[in-house]
Amino acid sequence: MSKRTVLFALIAASTPIPAHAQTFVDVFAGRSFPERTAASITANEARIDDVIIPAQLRIDVESLKPTHSTIFGVRAGHWFDWFGVAVDAATLNPDVKRQTVRATANLRFDEQVFGREVIVDPGRSVAVDIPRVGVPTTATFAALAMVRVPRSGVQPYVFAGPAYLVTDSDISGHWGVRAGGEAKIPLSRSIAVFGEYRYTGVNDARAVAGRIGGTARGVSGSTGDILVGFDVRNHSLAGGMSFSF
Repeated sequence: MSKRTVLFALIAASTPIPAHAQTFVDVFAGRSFPERTAASITANEARIDDVIIPAQLRIDVESLKPTHSTIFGVRAGHWFDWFGVAVDAATLNPDVKRQTVRATANLRFDEQVFGREVIVDPGRSVAVDIPRVGVPTTATFAALAMVRVPRSGVQPYVFAGPAYLVTDSDISGHWGVRAGGEAKIPLSRSIAVFGEYRYTGVNDARAVAGRIGGTARGVSGSTGDILVGFDVRNHSLAGGMSFSF
């Protein structure tokens, strides 16, 4: 291949081509890398020596390490020109590693958290051994604004928008933000492959992790939910296929 031919190919690959409207569907998978986060465990009632106490129980965990996890998702949207909009849905499984954490508690806690026994004695910043805790599968939904640089070769673009995090089976959720960037490589007029970086952030997300149980003087008490609160700071790398219409 002559130097002139190579130069022409490089120029063609880097020259913008006219943008056009198109509808697209992306499917993707990847790995998430969550940041360490502070967490809290709260309940409206506690059990002390088998007596139900209608008091506020609160445990503050200084730093909790979630596990890395595999994510799956789909995105559908429309390009109007260089600007587009999309709806994005993806799984998110913020399980907790077996670890020793520092925590403070105002009352003794000995209950099931997401199906695993967790014991915390009251004290001032005490060390607590916790088992691996599997959080039920969560999901995120986002409405995205997208901006692209149309090219004949690699097509870069960025996206951002509000995200909604579903944290338990009751479909209660919390609002946050999603943002990222992507590079797409067309394989044909209607099919492309892509790789992307995704960030999802949600402040003070909460999940129902169980219920306080117990009896007092032979009478069962009405108990409250155990709530786990945490901030989501999740980084993900994903790749997939894009289909245009």
